[in-house]
Amino acid sequence: MRELRTVVITGATSGIGRNMALYFADKGYQVIGTGRDTERITALQEELDGFPAPGRVFQVDVRRYEEMKELVSHLESELGTIHVWINNAGVNRAIGPTWETDPVTWADDVDINLLGTFYGVHAIVPMMLRQGFGRIINLIGGGTTHAMKHSNAYGTAKTAVARFTENLAEELDETGAPIKVFALNPGLNDSEMTRALRATPEGKRYFPDMEEWIRSGAANPQEAPACAYKLAEGLADQYHGRMVTIYDSITEASSLEPDQYKLRMQR
Repeated sequence: MRELRTVVITGATSGIGRNMALYFADKGYQVIGTGRDTERITALQEELDGFPAPGRVFQVDVRRYEEMKELVSHLESELGTIHVWINNAGVNRAIGPTWETDPVTWADDVDINLLGTFYGVHAIVPMMLRQGFGRIINLIGGGTTHAMKHSNAYGTAKTAVARFTENLAEELDETGAPIKVFALNPGLNDSEMTRALRATPEGKRYFPDMEEWIRSGAANPQEAPACAYKLAEGLADQYHGRMVTIYDSITEASSLEPDQYKLRMQR
């Protein structure tokens, strides 16, 4: 029997994050989730209590670095090791032409999607260096490798996360520690985020085809968790520092070209 492995998932109380939390728990992981809504935190905690490994859900705002740092400090003291950290928390609320969106909402999208990822990495990497191993999965999404008008804050932040991941990988390599980092695109999911695009006036106006896209092309809810699990288990380390999508046969790619699955300018 192998040792109990621990995964931390930010934004774990809904959508893709919740799917990942339950998937990893079913695979025998000890799941540590974060969220902001107390009712959802309680609901996920009750679900995790049904699995053998003792999962925990903490109220943490990824926009607040001190809360992230305090979480890692607590977990290091209580658990000793964290094997996998998934920066999943994300929002897409600044919808419409950039100059018409609310600046506060726009900035908040960037704070959660980009700075939340940075804060998570800044908090967990020192611990992973001390323990001598670890894997980090940063979620990207629509607008990362192509334009996504009317969702500029989200797309800009996710593109930045992809570059952030590549840069971070090279920095980690310099340490000599076997710490791997990946940028995972979970595909189009029927989640709270896309449901909002189908329900709000802005979403209906600027993403009128979202309902049809979901109906005809939404990913299976288990696809993103399954892909994250393969990365967590070390089955696709050749994607270290690269973008991965649920549509890639990641375990079949034994080697990759230097610029494959990275942000590059085509000439």
